[in-house]
Amino acid sequence: MNSGSTLKAKATEVLGIVLVLTGFIPVVLFALGSLIPAAEASAMLGLLPTLPSGWLSTAETWLRAHKILWAPQAGLVFAIPGVLVMVLGAAIAKRQVPVRDAIHARHEDARRRVRLYRGETERLEPTLGPSISTD
Repeated sequence: MNSGSTLKAKATEVLGIVLVLTGFIPVVLFALGSLIPAAEASAMLGLLPTLPSGWLSTAETWLRAHKILWAPQAGLVFAIPGVLVMVLGAAIAKRQVPVRDAIHARHEDARRRVRLYRGETERLEPTLGPSISTD
C-alpha cells in the first residue's frame, strides 16, 4: 500500500466523518425545537431555511385525505435528509476500517523490525521448518 492510497483512505474516512457531523446539525435543531416550548422552538427553527407555504399545505392536505391526523413540522423536512446524510457518512467511514487496520498493521510490523535492521540484535532469518543437518 503506497502513500497515495493511504492518503486517499484517510481522506475518505475524514469525508465520512464530516458527512456525519453535517447531517447531525439539522437533526439536533429539529430535536431541540420539538423538545422546548413553542416560543423558543420557533426561534430555533428559524435558523433553518423557510419552505414555500405550498409544500407544507400540500403535505397537510395529503395527510388529511389519507385520514392521518398529523401536521409535519417544517424542521422535519430538514431532519430526515440529515439522518440520511449521517447514515451515508457512517457507511463511508465504516468501509475504511479494514484499510485503516491494514495501515496500522503495516506500521506495527515496521516498528517491530526496526531493531532488526539497526543491528541492535543478531538478525534471525525466518525458516519454514526444522533445520535438517547433513552429518
